[in-house]
Amino acid sequence: MAVFQPQQIKEINETIEAIEKALKPRQEIGSQSKIVLTNLLKGQKSKKTPLFFKTKREYADQIISHFVNEKKVVKNKFHSNAGEFIYLL
Repeated sequence: MAVFQPQQIKEINETIEAIEKALKPRQEIGSQSKIVLTNLLKGQKSKKTPLFFKTKREYADQIISHFVNEKKVVKNKFHSNAGEFIYLL
């Protein structure tokens, strides 16, 4: 587990709070680039629209693991490590 500075922890917590406000039951979470994810969804002909949250790449894995482990949110199959955006689908 990475060691974060107090400012970094504050940024991570702010992102987590924003995601928790927008999270609905049965949504999936992941991190990915906006362009890549929209193209993947078009290829799958999915009608779901992702909700994006900007984050730093080094925080993405920490935030995703919080939701997967603590909140029991399902990780999406398009998730990639250290993505620049966290998305809810």
